[in-house]
Amino acid sequence: MRSLSTLLTFLLITRITASADNYLRQPDIRSTGLGGNEVTQSLTFNPSLLPLYERKRISLDYYNCFGVKELSTFSGLLMLPNPILPVGMHVASFGYEEYRQNLFRLLVSKRLHEYWTLGAAVQYASLQSILHEENPGMLSMDLGITWSPVDNLLAGLLIMNLPYVPLKDKDIVIKDFTGYKIQAGFEWLVLNSLFIFFTLEHNNDKQITGSVGIEYLVEDRFRIRAGMKATPFTPSFGVGYTFQSFTIDVAAVYHAVLGISSGIGITWSF
Repeated sequence: MRSLSTLLTFLLITRITASADNYLRQPDIRSTGLGGNEVTQSLTFNPSLLPLYERKRISLDYYNCFGVKELSTFSGLLMLPNPILPVGMHVASFGYEEYRQNLFRLLVSKRLHEYWTLGAAVQYASLQSILHEENPGMLSMDLGITWSPVDNLLAGLLIMNLPYVPLKDKDIVIKDFTGYKIQAGFEWLVLNSLFIFFTLEHNNDKQITGSVGIEYLVEDRFRIRAGMKATPFTPSFGVGYTFQSFTIDVAAVYHAVLGISSGIGITWSF
């Protein structure tokens, strides 16, 4: 059993280092159901979204990749909007006992103008593994900006992991933080009940990919979502239901080779 765990840990490290997928930095479950359009939707990515919320929030998410329990991510987000300087805190953990990545992130944002908001986040990520004597870590920074010239349109720009600084053992990297990403996208309320989302992403591997999503408000408390990411091609689906101050979101993502990933999240607004 010990050798099997060691082999799984090695495969995890190999896949995470070689893959374009990020397991530690997952978008919130709503964004996941929308094809991963994070730049105008997910505070776990874009800190400049903070001033757009009027109420405080606590969110808890669980996301499982491909039905393998060792590929599960738990995350929590605390939002404290206020007129002076909105702030937030985000924590996440991916993996299992013998291989685990952890994230601690602080967010701060400011409304610069009626139409513009600017935000920054500093995060520390660490890796714990039976294959390493030390627990390497990494510091990085995100910078985001949003623009909303009219009520039914929101555009965003996000620069992730620039700069990033490895700590302790610099030969060991955490894939989610080894290079920059630039995302640009928009959210458009086409009708009173229909949203359209679109995002383009460029990363340090010189890859350009995109995602699209739609969300339909069936009634005041129930929403259905669908989306698609281009590289790799991964369609997604999700629903959301609000009851008083609580919202529950569920999402599923399909990969043609690896199968289905799923997640659930709950948010309390107060």
